[in-house]
Amino acid sequence: MTEFRITHDIHEAHPDIRERLTATTIEAINESSARSAEDAARVLLHKLAEIGVHMSEPACLAAVERIRSGKQLRFEIEPADD
Repeated sequence: MTEFRITHDIHEAHPDIRERLTATTIEAINESSARSAEDAARVLLHKLAEIGVHMSEPACLAAVERIRSGKQLRFEIEPADD
């Protein structure tokens, strides 16, 4: 299971961030199901930006590939770097 890390600061501002990230990821993948993984990653990148979350394009691609292969994602919360 791949862990995508988010910071405490984001979690404190948006306590439901895990659920929002998961729902947004699934929505983006469903919307782009007929597209290549790279195109789906770009859709995911833009959808995450709409909810105020930045994830790199390689991380979005990894998320798309994991979900398309039937694997789960888990969003892990960690302290923000100073």
